[in-house]
Amino acid sequence: MLKIFIIGDSEKLISELSELLKEKCDICDELDDTVDVVFELTNYDEEMKFKILNFIESKNPRCAIATSSICITALQQAAELSDPSKLIGIAFYPGFSAMKGIEIAPTKFTDEKIIETVKSMFEEVEKQVMTSPDRPGMIAMRIVSMIINEAYLVMQEGTSNKEDIDTAMKLGTNYPFGPIEWSEKLGVELVYNILASMLNEFGEDRYRITPLLREASISSRITS
Repeated sequence: MLKIFIIGDSEKLISELSELLKEKCDICDELDDTVDVVFELTNYDEEMKFKILNFIESKNPRCAIATSSICITALQQAAELSDPSKLIGIAFYPGFSAMKGIEIAPTKFTDEKIIETVKSMFEEVEKQVMTSPDRPGMIAMRIVSMIINEAYLVMQEGTSNKEDIDTAMKLGTNYPFGPIEWSEKLGVELVYNILASMLNEFGEDRYRITPLLREASISSRITS
């Protein structure tokens, strides 16, 4: 049984991942040199993310690092390490454990053994593992975030209200949630930061954030 350590700035994500892996892994309370894999779950606080990565490497230079990379790419993170081969990106977001699949994003430096180790861990908990490009949002969250952004634009224009937008999308697409509802479950600030990362990466207007979504993100930060 692999020994793992979970760290990050989201207690909710830490709890969700712990619950998913607790039957198949030995979850450690402290990071030491016996840990095999560290999961780093910080999504968009770059300063915090890099600080934690440096802490992990100082405590255990040999362990694999499976890190959330939907806002900060795995390659950006790997560049902070003395050994970039041990890092792999994963799409971690609130509610990820309820999905049938999980996305991983190796960099061109990631060791094949680490890729196989991480894949096996999630396959053991009955997740279909998909390899995604190392880009902001990866696949699912990139598409979902753009849908959410468009929904906020529709609401901002007064074309429709939250309830009607969510109902129309659930009935019309069989999505589990409407886009506004989905933004609330994911966290509006996370959606904002995914979109901001995509805009920075690709520089295209289609990733420009709707003012109403930006306001919702700021309000969320104030009230949290």
